[in-house]
Amino acid sequence: MTGGSSAATPTQAPAPASSSDSFANQLQGTMQAQTAAVNPNLSGSNAGARALNQARAELARGVHETPDGSNDSPDIARYRTATQGAIKGGAWCAYFVSYLAKVAGSPLGDGGSGIGYVPNITDWAKRTGKFISPGGSVRPGDLILFPQHVGIVESVGANGSLVTIEGNHSNRVDRVNRSRSEAVGFVRL
Repeated sequence: MTGGSSAATPTQAPAPASSSDSFANQLQGTMQAQTAAVNPNLSGSNAGARALNQARAELARGVHETPDGSNDSPDIARYRTATQGAIKGGAWCAYFVSYLAKVAGSPLGDGGSGIGYVPNITDWAKRTGKFISPGGSVRPGDLILFPQHVGIVESVGANGSLVTIEGNHSNRVDRVNRSRSEAVGFVRL
């Protein structure tokens, strides 16, 4: 501390709080500690971390199709802007990750044009050296590829289980528990 700051030092007890404030603070501290423990390198210093932070923000926004089953909403229209030739009403999981990658400064596709079809993401990643085989080392912020779906890895469990954030899962941006065996590969941004 400098300049005679009156900020509390780590050894001072916090001011008394109501039980609900105390619970909220404990919950926030626990969530931050869990995030740091699962994602120790998630500081926002790399494209994968930035993409994951954006995915979490989209999840917190509660993005969903309007109406359900339409593959459309104002937020989904925003995701389409990251992919040249995007089709209104088309499946949007690839638009979602193209948007995340673009916001993170590591756009998908040749010339950063985005990619709207999952098999094309796989082909592009293999051609550009960004592909990670299903048995390879995966980390938070990597894209997870399925035969016809894509998301972003949020965390990797000690047993190899994955938590992902996916667009167009149950008509919304959703957090999903996945088995690593479901993946056909990963993409490092």
